[in-house]
Amino acid sequence: RLPLARVKALVKADPDVTLASQEAVFVLARATELFVETIAKDAYMYAQQGKRKTLQRKDLDNAIEAIDEFAFLE
Repeated sequence: RLPLARVKALVKADPDVTLASQEAVFVLARATELFVETIAKDAYMYAQQGKRKTLQRKDLDNAIEAIDEFAFLE
């Protein structure tokens, strides 16, 4: 789990954000956790194809290129 205080500090660092409720911070933290979990699982598939158990940058790059949901990261 991501620390909510850290997420709130990151939200407050954005000059466009003036106020963020505790619920909004929680939802952002949870969405981030799910995103990291999803991309890590997809990248792990590429690591397994290379007969490795450790994720490398190239595994993340391959997942980003292959999966349309991650196109915004290119």
